Amino acid sequence: MVTILLFGIFFLTLAWQLIKNTCRYRQKHQQLILAEQQLQNYASRMRYFTVIEEKNHNLLDFYHGLGHSIAALHIQLQVVQKLWQLNPTQAEQSLSEAYQLSSTLMYEVRQIVRTMGEDSSHPQSTEQSRENLARTKLEEERYVYF
Repeated sequence: MVTILLFGIFFLTLAWQLIKNTCRYRQKHQQLILAEQQLQNYASRMRYFTVIEEKNHNLLDFYHGLGHSIAALHIQLQVVQKLWQLNPTQAEQSLSEAYQLSSTLMYEVRQIVRTMGEDSSHPQSTEQSRENLARTKLEEERYVYF
């Protein structure tokens, strides 16, 4: 009888440990699921902030290029002003070039603003903005005459 009672106590203790371990496993599993969801949320936020940082970097490049272009346009107009009385034909040509530069600048500004306004989740917008910035710089170099 004592042996049966000891086996009963042993099996009850074993069952109790099994139930306790199962409950701990479920808690740990729920904690892992919650941690995974948090990691996914953090990864999503990180992608969002990375896109914003890339756009900010592109905007800084754009502003830098725009500043150079405006300076070149200003110099071009100063040349026109100085040449107007000395050589009107050359001044007119320089004015035409300044006009072309300003038209190109306005076009590029519109392109880049449109690109920057696109949805941030599209990887193409970053590539397009890089291409537009490169094209802007090429246009600046092409239309600046001294």
